Amino acid sequence: MSPSERTIDRYVLRGALGQGGMGMVYLAEDPLLKRKVAIKVVKAEGAARAEAMQRFKTEAEISAKLNHPNVVTIHDVGDEPGVGTWMAMEFIEGKSLASLIDEKTLDLEASMRVLIQASRALRAAHRHAIVHRDVKPENILLTTEGHVKLMDFGIARTMAMEHRLTANGEFYGSPPYTAPELLTGQEPTPASDRYAFAATAMELLTGELPHPGDNLMGMLQHILNEPPVIPAGCPAELGAAFSKALARDPDDRHVNLVDFLRDVIEALPLPEATKERLLESLAQGDLSGDIVPIRRLQKRAGAPLQQTAPPPAAFTGPIEIGLSPPSPSDPRQNSGRFEVPGDAAGSFPPASAGGEPSFSRPQGAWGPRRVALVGILAILGIQVLWLLWLLLFG
Repeated sequence: MSPSERTIDRYVLRGALGQGGMGMVYLAEDPLLKRKVAIKVVKAEGAARAEAMQRFKTEAEISAKLNHPNVVTIHDVGDEPGVGTWMAMEFIEGKSLASLIDEKTLDLEASMRVLIQASRALRAAHRHAIVHRDVKPENILLTTEGHVKLMDFGIARTMAMEHRLTANGEFYGSPPYTAPELLTGQEPTPASDRYAFAATAMELLTGELPHPGDNLMGMLQHILNEPPVIPAGCPAELGAAFSKALARDPDDRHVNLVDFLRDVIEALPLPEATKERLLESLAQGDLSGDIVPIRRLQKRAGAPLQQTAPPPAAFTGPIEIGLSPPSPSDPRQNSGRFEVPGDAAGSFPPASAGGEPSFSRPQGAWGPRRVALVGILAILGIQVLWLLWLLLFG
């Protein structure tokens, strides 16, 4: 490592990715594991520095606990003098959902596939009794490969933790996506996460937030005292789905994200075949096709802007099938296994010497031993019948 290279712990900094009011995010390289990482550094002192370290530790612990394909992986945390509190996380090449909303890059089907994948991450957290507390478009990332990643569990809490507010009585979260009950000091729950998710979905699908306001206080007052505003021109069934998901009383909301997304899919002005694909993806669990932004599709196919025909879902893993003898020059042919993402991996029959796949005999086919056994039993049966005839009539 050259003396001119800047480092944080063992990570070699390669450039800045972004800057905020609290610190910086750097692109870095892990020389030990030979991979790119993103390093988030928070500039804070005293109690604020200790709180930042605690938040980073919480996020790392939750990432390790979830270990979910739709959750950003946290690799390491630390606190370095002269640098600040830092976190090394999975480097994501892509854009935030907030950027995609601004760019209007996604068509309706692609938007729903983003929401379906994001819902899996949130449902996994809730299964582990973890409340995210800051679901919003900025914390949902879409990679260039079409994977959705939910990030920033730094203010998450388990439902076993003691409830507390900040020293000034403030709450954690982002006001436009904050459930009404949190503004009155109630504890965060999965229902408040689902509210934030529904507000995110409404912004993605309609371009509007559920609670308007000229300023922050006006928006908070609207959240506390008024029902969500459904955009003009929104189909009635879709408006009803949003009104239910954004109800002031948590007990009046959908009991889970699957029910909410099913209502939204069925209410969208989409062809029935598209709705069937989305409902099938919603029911598939963690194995699903990637999301490809509509503009990427147009660039590939040279299609006009109004084209919205979706691509077929594609596996993201390699497929290797041995159909010919192994070749020393092609190591990919040395195995007859095929691999697909998730739990779908299996094995494939090895190839025969002639280049054709060798399969076992189909179930139910009779081999020579079985035929011989049946013949012997038939002869014995005939002899028994002959002896009985002799005894009765001879």
